[in-house]
Amino acid sequence: MNEYTRRRLVGIGGAVAVSAVAGCTGGEQSADAGATGDGPVLETISLENLDDSDHTVDVILRWSDEIDYWTTHELDAIGDGDGGSLTLSDGWQTEPGEFLLTVRLDDDSRARFSSTQLPDRECLNLLVMVSRDAELSILTDVSGGRCETDENESDTDE
Repeated sequence: MNEYTRRRLVGIGGAVAVSAVAGCTGGEQSADAGATGDGPVLETISLENLDDSDHTVDVILRWSDEIDYWTTHELDAIGDGDGGSLTLSDGWQTEPGEFLLTVRLDDDSRARFSSTQLPDRECLNLLVMVSRDAELSILTDVSGGRCETDENESDTDE
């Protein structure tokens, strides 16, 4: 039986915490708090491999039907060093807008997320997870980040 390492427990705990709020639209937000009506801001994309095998992941972002961002990342197996998780935070447009994220795993399985799935959100942090069964999923985290900081600052300025 495999021993649970600290890294594995943190990874699983983080995935569970993010999935607990995945798709939630709870919490009141000001209608004026940075809303542009053009779509949300994509803040980060975190990649996490919980599988016992190494994987290659392609991350592809489309804005206005054009590929704006495409990178390939090697993710180590969960017990192999620090290469099993990675957070991406730049390289794509930072203005609000509608986008489509496509993630492709080395076996050519894919997962997609459209910003139109959460139309009332201003900021998005996404978690791309490779499960222990090598299944690909995309979870959303709509709390925290730059937009929450911007909202708190605008609340204190009034």
